[in-house]
Amino acid sequence: MINKNHQEYKDLFLKELSKLQDIEGPSYLYDPIKYILKSKGKRLRPFIVQFLGDLFNNDPKDTMNGAMGVELLHNFTLVHDDIMDGDNLRHNVATIHKKWDNARAVLAGDGLGSLGPIFIGKIKKNTLDILTRYNEVILEVCEGQAYDMEFESRDASVDEYILMSEKKTGSLFELCFEIPSLISDDYLEFKSQLKQFGRNLGIIFQIQDDILEMSTSSENMGKGTSSDIKRNKKTILSSMALDHDRDGWNILQEKIKHISLEEKKLILRDYYRNAGIIEKSNELLLNFENKCKDIIKSLPNTIHDDIIVLLNIIIKREK
Repeated sequence: MINKNHQEYKDLFLKELSKLQDIEGPSYLYDPIKYILKSKGKRLRPFIVQFLGDLFNNDPKDTMNGAMGVELLHNFTLVHDDIMDGDNLRHNVATIHKKWDNARAVLAGDGLGSLGPIFIGKIKKNTLDILTRYNEVILEVCEGQAYDMEFESRDASVDEYILMSEKKTGSLFELCFEIPSLISDDYLEFKSQLKQFGRNLGIIFQIQDDILEMSTSSENMGKGTSSDIKRNKKTILSSMALDHDRDGWNILQEKIKHISLEEKKLILRDYYRNAGIIEKSNELLLNFENKCKDIIKSLPNTIHDDIIVLLNIIIKREK
């Protein structure tokens, strides 16, 4: 049974991450990188790698290098996503392109994308397999973002939205479960189940994000919660509304086209509630949660309780 809690793992990781503040070189590149790495993120992805690393009795240095790799990859995608989405707030502070400009943000994102594989390359066990998967996931995340951008100019069904979520969010969660299994001597044979668990967990995380952004404040989420509406971003809620009643949904979209973002959000919130969309989205979340619980049954009994701890950290989050 794992004795460390989420905060203890986070503190351990932040100590390692803080060493990147000592990087020397052109401030045009490194000041924005250091700025985003100091932000108050959840550090959920490195936590998963650390937690499983201890659960599997993996080499601590390999575990930390894997944790650093996934967090740097995550931040690399965030910097570029913020530019594309026009988001000015991340973790309750200005995004890089807002604080500086798009050029520096693009370069900082590229730098973060280059730092990640350096840490992955330091892993001693199954290095090539992990590095190959790491780069495959980068491409898959880009595919997910491409779908996300395409959906701004067209409708997206629930199935299409879930495919986007699998790639944009689920693939990196999957990697967080795959890396520890590839480092492990004892749990490598369960790699397939752990990958599937991670991908489903990522989809849960994305669906939760959509629901929370509609129901909670920007301060709680640590980022703007109206940009999706402004840019006509598709969410699980909008895709379900489309599948539920295409004509009614299209009429509503035309009706709210020229009103303020604040009014749009209130009207959409009421529509989702009254049309049963919130209820349907929670049913979908439960479906993916049950998939995860079924996968846990296929893993060794000795780690069931700990994997359930990971599942609960995601499904019980409020921001």
